[in-house]
Amino acid sequence: MDTTVVSARMDTEADGSLVVSWELAGEAGPVDLAVGPSPDRRHHRYLTTVPAGRTSWRLAGPEGGRLFVSVSPCGGGPAVVTTDRRIAFRGITNFRDLGGYRTALGAVVRWGLVFRADGLHGLLPEDLSLYEQLGVRRVYDLRGDPERAENPDPVESRHLIILSRPADEARPAPLAGLAGADGERLLADTYKGMLDHAAIQIGRLLTGLSEDGGLPAAFHCHAGKDRTGMVAAVLLEALGVDRSVVLDDYELTARYRLRSQQDSTYGRLLQAGLSPEAAAGVLTAPRWVMEEALDYLDTGYAGVEEYLTGPAGMRKEDLETLRSRLLDWNG
Repeated sequence: MDTTVVSARMDTEADGSLVVSWELAGEAGPVDLAVGPSPDRRHHRYLTTVPAGRTSWRLAGPEGGRLFVSVSPCGGGPAVVTTDRRIAFRGITNFRDLGGYRTALGAVVRWGLVFRADGLHGLLPEDLSLYEQLGVRRVYDLRGDPERAENPDPVESRHLIILSRPADEARPAPLAGLAGADGERLLADTYKGMLDHAAIQIGRLLTGLSEDGGLPAAFHCHAGKDRTGMVAAVLLEALGVDRSVVLDDYELTARYRLRSQQDSTYGRLLQAGLSPEAAAGVLTAPRWVMEEALDYLDTGYAGVEEYLTGPAGMRKEDLETLRSRLLDWNG
């Protein structure tokens, strides 16, 4: 039985080295690794052949920019291209590429076209060179006016405020003494509220991605977890990425967002009346929370396509254009 590379991933270690790992189907044969500065395999150079029985390889990290690796069966066969989806900025830690995810129908989301991020105001001067290499043409800032005034983006951005309740509705006063699980429940209700009250903004963002000159693009909020996470989940659902993978992507924030980065948000939640346990729960990224929100998308709106072409206001042809621009059927 022939060897097939099913999937591959790359992780950056603390020492800056890269670990590439892969999954195989069929015969557990050797694989060829090739590397390059872009996801285009035509620009990759052969690196090494990894013997049968191994499913990972360590290599030195690039001195600047990004490094992509293609993993293919030794002797020929379809390759899977991967990179570390987290961009290695120093000032922010949750800037991630949404490429590389495979859809249920076999297409792959193209690398380097859509990024999800935490607050871009945290970019340091030494980060700007790497940011410019990404070629981002449009940035969507999902934060409210007070957040933007306090911490403006260092780059030009379009403002699409993602709300979880009507703009004229007063914020409910949370009860003190809530437990951590109650904080997670508040988070789940917030996500469903975003689907209800930010549909037009989500539709405008996805429509913008479909426009000429709309890519590469990035969208962000403060932490890159909640508002950004909801938009990213709707986008991946619209592209046909498997639900379990969408949830995996959501959970990555817990890996990349540092506890020290959450102190100011934690303090604000305490000032709003939440107990320490509930505030801590709000800052987590529980899988069940996003899963419940996406189940609500299915039951409350009959799925992502009906949601986007209904309350989100997208034209069906723009949704199809979005898919054609972001999906690679030869990946």
